[in-house]
This record gives sequence, structure tokens and C-alpha cells, in this order.
Amino acid sequence: MKSFHFDLGNSTDGPIGLCGSVTAETREEALELFKGALPEDLKVPISKPSPTVGVEYIQVYFNQEAITVEDIDYTNEVEEEK
Repeated sequence: MKSFHFDLGNSTDGPIGLCGSVTAETREEALELFKGALPEDLKVPISKPSPTVGVEYIQVYFNQEAITVEDIDYTNEVEEEK
């Protein structure tokens, strides 16, 4: 088994960062598992809801068709439990 790390954005360079790690046998299986774990969209909870804040909502959308094995930036071997 291997651990595959997905890197889909960098909040240091852009407005949003997203990464995740998946344990699988192959890159293709890791991609399938990663995409299966993502919702189509995610409503972000507002940290300080108040009528004076002015933020009604923040919604993040995921384009799963745009995620590929090319988004795997590194792979690690996973030690099997004995």
C-alpha cells in the first residue's frame, strides 16, 4: 500500500488551498477514492455570524472532473501492520 498526497491549490500562492492524503494500491485507485470523498460543494461556516458582519454565506465548489492523477505531488510507502 502507498499513501498518495493530492495538491489542488496553494493558499500561499493563491486564494484557496486544498490537499489530502489517500492510502491505496495505485494512483488510479487513490484518485477514485479521493474524488469519492469530496462533496460537490461545501458550505463554509461563518466564524462570527452577526448582522453587522455582512457575509451571508461562503460556498466552495469542487470540479471532480478536473482532478487527475497529475495532482498527486508525492507518494509514500505505508508500513503494513504486523
